[in-house]
Amino acid sequence: MPERVLHVRALMRLGRHREALQAIAESHVATLEEEALFQALESSCHSFLGSVNLASRALLGVGTHAFGLDTRYEVAHARMLAAWVKGSPDAMETALREVDVTSAPHLYGHWLFSLSWVASLRGEYLEQLELLERAVRHVAAVPAAQDVSLLANAMRSMIHLVREISADGTLEFAITMAEAIPWTHDLEVEKFLTFRGLAWAHALRGEHDKAFHYAYFARDIAPSVMWVTASYADQAYLARMAGENSSADALLRHAVACASETDWSTMGEERVALLNLIELLSDRDAEAGNALLAIYDGIPVPLSPRFALSRDRRLRAMEEYARGSVLAVSGDRNAAVDLLSSAYATFQSIHYAWRAAAAALRLHAITGDAAWLACASESVAAFPQSSVANQIRTKAAVADDTRIAVLTPAQRRVFGLICEGLTDKQVAQSLGISPETAKNHAARVRAAFGVHSRAALIAAVHREAM
Repeated sequence: MPERVLHVRALMRLGRHREALQAIAESHVATLEEEALFQALESSCHSFLGSVNLASRALLGVGTHAFGLDTRYEVAHARMLAAWVKGSPDAMETALREVDVTSAPHLYGHWLFSLSWVASLRGEYLEQLELLERAVRHVAAVPAAQDVSLLANAMRSMIHLVREISADGTLEFAITMAEAIPWTHDLEVEKFLTFRGLAWAHALRGEHDKAFHYAYFARDIAPSVMWVTASYADQAYLARMAGENSSADALLRHAVACASETDWSTMGEERVALLNLIELLSDRDAEAGNALLAIYDGIPVPLSPRFALSRDRRLRAMEEYARGSVLAVSGDRNAAVDLLSSAYATFQSIHYAWRAAAAALRLHAITGDAAWLACASESVAAFPQSSVANQIRTKAAVADDTRIAVLTPAQRRVFGLICEGLTDKQVAQSLGISPETAKNHAARVRAAFGVHSRAALIAAVHREAM
């Protein structure tokens, strides 16, 4: 392979697509096959930059029948990327299947990884996870296929799905591979996102010590200020999951302070950290949640088209969940129910189990409808050790309690928020009532349970939920 081609590919691997285009423009083409290869690379760069017309134009007149397998695959891959930007999974698959690479070990792993993009665009995340695992196993096991950059990218994508979808044995395999990859400096983003994903995966399985271990490691290697803020948001969320509410609130305040001072003008997926913060803040500090929502809505650049989130329903569902959570405590409960119901439907349809359960649980808290509690319980069955599952069991255990029956609807809402660890002040803010009213409701709740303190009430509820 000519050195100038390797140079262009190295720039593309680093995400420096404009520099790659410049290198292509300055390259001397010696043969028709080299010309076709550079046209394919040029098209791929334009696709990653979101310029679909330029990507398609670069491939005009490119024929591949007389060229070697590597060049034919590069052209097919470029056509696949152009179809990705257009949002056409069928065209993506057609392009990839134009070339048979099953007998070429150095291409087959990349082909599997590219095919996983097709599954992602179709919203078939179980299939995507299977394809990614096959790609990782192939690249790791076959000497001719070994490509650290490809391995790192596939691992990052696989672990992102493992944290959302329960799959027997896949997490264990992912952990082994993540520890074995020879991470290089140019893979710092992939390394950070891989270990960040492992933190979430462990937390959702109730393994909080391991979750914090990976979260702290990820924070220490965060490649940008925005990712550092995201790491603090993660730690606040993970602390909440572990029931460490004081630590969670302290981390949350720090994350909010960092987020408020950060410039979020990025095409990267870092912006999702703001959605996590907004959700966490919604029942603690609605005003701060609205302020962060304004920052999120004001991000001046779109998400890069190379990210899967920019092409499917997941980001919209995350936005609906965060926005609905804020509206629920800001008084617009009808709009909140509409948004949260939509988020629940999306998460449920794509097997994002714990997110679906969290949305259903929040809908139960807003509406008091037992059907939503049943939906939450069904959704979270794959993650029985998660904090969401614990919350659902707690609510289910007290749903028919005679002590709850004597409480007014307002007192029941206060009771639910106390069980989530909120103080009287936070309960008041969440429900839009005065602190004195929240205090009085809390006293009635404690009296109904025959206890004299918040800690005793929570302990009693947890004992009965076991």
